[in-house]
Amino acid sequence: MRKTLHSVVEIPIAEGPLGASIPFLFLRDGEVSIFALAWSRHHTLYEFTSPAEISAIIQAIGLFYDFYYLVEKGRPVSAEDLGRVLARFMEAREHGTAELRWDAVQRKTAIDDVRRISAFGEFCANNFGHVPLNQRETKFVEDLNFSDQRRFYSALERRKEWDKLAHLVSSSQAGRGKVSRAQFAPKLRRVKASYERKTFPPDKVLSLINATPSVRDRLYLILLFFGGLRSSEPLHLFVTDITVDPSGTAVVTLGHPETGSYEWTNLHRGKQHGNRTTFLAERYSLGPRNKLGKKHPRRAGWKGMAYDRDSRRESYVNWLVPEMGRYFARLHFQYIHETRKHVRDEHPYYFVNEKDDASFGNPLTLSNTAKMFDRAARRLGLEPDEEGVNRHGGRHFYGHFCASHLRLPLEVTQTIMHHASILSTKIYYALDQAVARDELKKGFARIQSELPSFCADMERISFSGHTQ
Repeated sequence: MRKTLHSVVEIPIAEGPLGASIPFLFLRDGEVSIFALAWSRHHTLYEFTSPAEISAIIQAIGLFYDFYYLVEKGRPVSAEDLGRVLARFMEAREHGTAELRWDAVQRKTAIDDVRRISAFGEFCANNFGHVPLNQRETKFVEDLNFSDQRRFYSALERRKEWDKLAHLVSSSQAGRGKVSRAQFAPKLRRVKASYERKTFPPDKVLSLINATPSVRDRLYLILLFFGGLRSSEPLHLFVTDITVDPSGTAVVTLGHPETGSYEWTNLHRGKQHGNRTTFLAERYSLGPRNKLGKKHPRRAGWKGMAYDRDSRRESYVNWLVPEMGRYFARLHFQYIHETRKHVRDEHPYYFVNEKDDASFGNPLTLSNTAKMFDRAARRLGLEPDEEGVNRHGGRHFYGHFCASHLRLPLEVTQTIMHHASILSTKIYYALDQAVARDELKKGFARIQSELPSFCADMERISFSGHTQ
């Protein structure tokens, strides 16, 4: 067990979205860290930082507190030496330390903790007159390495695209070739991008869905594997987000849980138009699930996407095969009549708890879906620790199917997976080696018909070793 002097407790607050909470950092004497509380409140109300990131910020501050008092012995530290303390803290995070019983973490995690602590120190310096934990220094661009120089000039160039006052940059510090940098700024080691296969075993997908006895769970799994949704996204769906078109295919609308447009009827004011945050607050006195505290059981994250209807902040599920859209529609009618219609009007969420006890009808949680998925996988002889055998493996299957079976171009796959960047799509666009070899054969056959003389010359080279 990790050795520590602090604890973090999430406490509900009245400010901000309904149901929101703030992580409180309690120090070794039981006193609340007022500075950490002010920092987390600032992020909650003004920076619109996600609850998960706010929690990570406070956890990082707590770890640094432990390191300072248990390793550095709480000794007075000069402003010049603070950067070296941060460096030793990062070393302890990255490589672990027996003194605090810390396990080693990835370098990126350690750097992120240093970044969070540095930002906290800067906040305290600006608002409370403290000495910054990570001193900043001014450097000339010419003194930076080539990579940093290139990033600097690229940022200046991009600024012209969005900043209407970009013409004034020349009179600023940046325009004069000066940059402000933290004294301790560790670099992340660059590693070659790897797009290794992480998909759920393709030949087991239909078996997984069919082996699941619950209609609700089959609906959820279809959205992951044949709709390409992330594990948390279905938990934001309202009952009204699922309709069926005249062809018998389900139409699933995925709106942003906070700002997605929504229409509803108020008993006193008639038809209302607003966003989902307003609807949840007015009708149910609830807040969006992505704004709940990190440890709240009903929390469901939201990563964001490129929207099909940007003005309404909503997208549609694109079915890999039409048959699955029609199968989903049939299961939807069954689920509504057998389960969902018996739920009291206490929330609008589509997926609910099916247990025959006091929890029946409560919104389905991420924890519920994880346990359900693991049980279904084990029915097929798969273990959750195997590569791809997890809920996100369904989204990887979606990208694999687009590439290897539908043979869709990368750009088309980007659109239907709602990625803002094509680089994100590449992670999922897994082309099977057999498909790649097949495409190569087709390409060579096409060349043989279009360029016969070229192919004849190639054959002569292969047999004689030289051209005539």
